[in-house]
Amino acid sequence: MTPNGLRPWEVDIDALLADRVAFDDFIYTPLQEAVEQIEKRDKDSDLQEYVENSLSNTGIPEVMRNKKSIVLFRHIATSNYEINRFAMCADILEAFQPLILEYTEDKFNDRNEGKYFLGKLRFHKGVNKMGEPIYEHSNIINFNESNNKPISSILTHWGQPLVEFHHELFAKNFPQLKNSPHDLSGWLHAVGPSAREYYKAFFTLFVRDGILFENFLMDGKEHSFTREIILPAFIEIWSQIGVKPLIVTLEPTHMEGDQFWFSHPHFMKEHVNNKLNSGK
Repeated sequence: MTPNGLRPWEVDIDALLADRVAFDDFIYTPLQEAVEQIEKRDKDSDLQEYVENSLSNTGIPEVMRNKKSIVLFRHIATSNYEINRFAMCADILEAFQPLILEYTEDKFNDRNEGKYFLGKLRFHKGVNKMGEPIYEHSNIINFNESNNKPISSILTHWGQPLVEFHHELFAKNFPQLKNSPHDLSGWLHAVGPSAREYYKAFFTLFVRDGILFENFLMDGKEHSFTREIILPAFIEIWSQIGVKPLIVTLEPTHMEGDQFWFSHPHFMKEHVNNKLNSGK
């Protein structure tokens, strides 16, 4: 049953998206409860059977097998504040394997904010006298040439693969997480080529084998994605097995969608400038 007493399939998705409190209660699980649920569900043979049957064609990704994981799902692991917040969570959840599952074979599209800020880096310099954030930017790719190409094929202005460069930034800022990035592209494509096809399988990974850290936006450009892709997949699993996938908010919901999370610490700008100026 959902927090308001309804069965998952009885929920009105549009009404849910219009109610911040109801949406949060519906899709997210508090961190401590999620940790307790993982321990409890690990012993549930019905859940194990459900996961095995649901993922019979692909199985659980090898990197997650026989390990309890906390997961962030992003196109590339990099050095921004969003991943910094995930790193802080990893520090306090020592019993869990921290993973950043990547989708480097997705097509680049500069209309998507997350992808856009992989090509135009934003650096947080502090705040002005009005308390407003100050940002500096560095454009590191040719956007016209990059659109609609696989992210894995994109090169920076100095000829380095974009994925490799972001991994450099990641390693500089989070050396303790050097083993965390893992490209999930092959697994996702084996499930299906579109988000509508693979998100149910992806959410199944968080029924008993891991905790996903994420914020699903209710408005703006992401509203239709949450409405058409995220909630139907989430509801289908909950309806079939009686428990919901374990998702914990990465960012405080009152700050979610803020472009600050895409920005990098200002000290990282020197490394980028050296790349741009040296051409290598």
